[in-house]
Amino acid sequence: MDIKGRILQSLRPRRDGLLLRLDTKSFGSPSQVSDALRSLVDSGLIEKLDRGVYAKPSKVLELGKEALLASASLRVKNLRDQFIRLSKRTRLTPTARYVKSLAKSEGVRFNPIYADRWASSVTKLAGDEVMSDATDDLLVALTRSGKMTPKDMVALVIKHHKDLKRV
Repeated sequence: MDIKGRILQSLRPRRDGLLLRLDTKSFGSPSQVSDALRSLVDSGLIEKLDRGVYAKPSKVLELGKEALLASASLRVKNLRDQFIRLSKRTRLTPTARYVKSLAKSEGVRFNPIYADRWASSVTKLAGDEVMSDATDDLLVALTRSGKMTPKDMVALVIKHHKDLKRV
């Protein structure tokens, strides 16, 4: 499938009919994506609302350009906030280094089970944004494997999250 087809395919299931340039990052090189977007705009299959913001023409007629741009700016803000949260979580705190080395020495890795995926889905459906990081996952794996007591795990989780706030 060519880049134009991938762009149209990614736009099809979106309720709001919005496509951000960020959404097309993995479809090809920046110049290839630009050419494909320009071609789709010229053929009338998508409409350019602003720099990096595209929409289905039917949604522009239905909702209006201003409403779609407001929705796009909200999506960009959410993506930016998510990126900031992820960048904060990837820092290695002293507790994270300890847990990582302990898991490595014990030969323990985190493999999510059905209950983990279920809990994550329920959390999302509830509208919460509770996300565990790699250290939290390793602590769960160490506890499940019997290398750590639940009481020790809770203490290390608390210490890790306190460390994250300081970093």
